[in-house]
Amino acid sequence: MENNIEKLIALVHKLPEKCVEEAIEAVEKIIGENAEEDEEKPKCPDCGNEEVYKNGSKKGKQRYICRKCGKSYGKTTGTVMYNSHCGEAVWRQVIKDTISGASIDETACKLALTHNIVFDMRHKILYAIEKHADIEMTVLSGVCEIDDTYVLESYKGTKLPDDYWRKPRKHGAKAEKPGISNEYIGICTGVERSGKAIGSAVGRATPDKEDIKNAFSNRIGKGSLILCDGAKSYDVLRGETGCEVVNASNEEDSFFNINSVNSFHAFIKEKYNKYRGVATKYLNRYVAFFTRIFRADNDMVDQIYSILTSANSANYHTNHHVKSGNLFLH
Repeated sequence: MENNIEKLIALVHKLPEKCVEEAIEAVEKIIGENAEEDEEKPKCPDCGNEEVYKNGSKKGKQRYICRKCGKSYGKTTGTVMYNSHCGEAVWRQVIKDTISGASIDETACKLALTHNIVFDMRHKILYAIEKHADIEMTVLSGVCEIDDTYVLESYKGTKLPDDYWRKPRKHGAKAEKPGISNEYIGICTGVERSGKAIGSAVGRATPDKEDIKNAFSNRIGKGSLILCDGAKSYDVLRGETGCEVVNASNEEDSFFNINSVNSFHAFIKEKYNKYRGVATKYLNRYVAFFTRIFRADNDMVDQIYSILTSANSANYHTNHHVKSGNLFLH
């Protein structure tokens, strides 16, 4: 994907010293002109009122005040970008790199930012998508394929306790035990033949009936046809969803297959490997992100940026909260 910011930084590096001040003045002029042209007043993030007026500026950013509730706010109040020193172009590039699976250090190098800044930006994006998925829950309908997949437990970025039950692993290492063991985290996934996907990490090793109920009971519409791999645990969905559950492995008709959900599993593994694994505590926010971009169209960056810039109580969160909220504890 084209990175105009990286191109701009490369051009600045080539400037002779006497031209740097001229470049700064030119960029500041563009920013000022852009601010003057952007006269649309954002509605109040607290009460939604559109009758607002300007209320001075803070740190060079325009402030507004609501005529109805008296709340003072800026254009980024209540959004992921609140208190961020990075503009739209930088946020869009971090979104692009997160979709493509670029490492945090690779993105940081492109944008001349630190590892910690990009880490916080990436996780604000992931956390916002996870919260958005909770608010606007995806419900599968029609022909639905469900199955579970597994990834190795990971303490990436954290030192293991001295008395932990296993030794630390390097990137690319394999499980010590054969088969599906407690070294793996199970992820319950479901895919509609038409494209929508859902998923959630549920616990160590193979999901049991309770895990499957929690993952799917409110996520599959009435009258749907559920295709699975024949594991007896999935029979619990007959009573929970009122849908027909078919063991695809027992059917001769080629219509009864779970190729779509297997394709989703391959997609998860591909992204997971590109990230060189993810810390298990953050696994569900990555799964929410994977379900969002699976079979994504070309305007996915715009869709995600729209989520980030929507002013609501679920969108704004501090760096501390991103690192400690909604963690997957296993």
